[in-house]
Amino acid sequence: MVEVISQTRYRFHNGVWSQEPAEVVREAPITLWVNGREIATIIATPNDIEELICGFLAMEGIIAQRNQITIFQYHEDDQQVWVRIPKVNEERLLHFARPTLSGCCGRGRPSLYFANDQDLTPINGDLTPHLSPATVATLFSRLNRVTQQQHSGGLHAAGLGSQDGALQVARMDVGRHNALDKVYGWSLIHQHDIRSLVVVFSGRLSSEVLIKVARMGIGIVISNAAPTSLGIELATMLGITTVGFVRNHELSVYSYPERIQS
Repeated sequence: MVEVISQTRYRFHNGVWSQEPAEVVREAPITLWVNGREIATIIATPNDIEELICGFLAMEGIIAQRNQITIFQYHEDDQQVWVRIPKVNEERLLHFARPTLSGCCGRGRPSLYFANDQDLTPINGDLTPHLSPATVATLFSRLNRVTQQQHSGGLHAAGLGSQDGALQVARMDVGRHNALDKVYGWSLIHQHDIRSLVVVFSGRLSSEVLIKVARMGIGIVISNAAPTSLGIELATMLGITTVGFVRNHELSVYSYPERIQS
């Protein structure tokens, strides 16, 4: 469950001011240490920490499996995470010069051809399902039901859905990138092969989001928001179907539309 904090707010409604309690999402800086080296400070919702860190490390190409981490320690009092990875890819670690990852948009990337992403390959289209528009709508409706359980607002959500419309897992965070990392971390911890699943996402389909989807090996991402031009370009290069503006009886497909069939 996402942690919320009670906060007084002053509300103006119908011409009248009132003072009332409100719930706000807790946001905290979580500092990650790998083999004694400070790697990053992630601004995130401090829940599902192991999933967040495992997903982040996998997305950055530092690990491929959860069992590569031999020690995992989360110190909640000072929001420090210490992990030990005996056979870590040192070249990957060199890309980190103590960056701070914002809760909104994640780590900035300098150009179209990203240093950390040269190993990306197109996803295995044979494992990618075909969905009907009705199934797309069902998946997003189920993600919405999860997010509506939180009344504080201010959260992004990501989930993994199957071809039959079932939502396998959903995670929320103040950062849309963090939410994706959490669901990927969940799959690594539980050793689930997710390549035949679908990413369901409440956020803009930017280039960084498409890179994360590709790293997960998933061929379809659906969202209620818009894609960016670079997001569509990468999706086309990487074999990913992008579905945006999912709402009511409407959706838009920007790449590989043959996978969304009536």
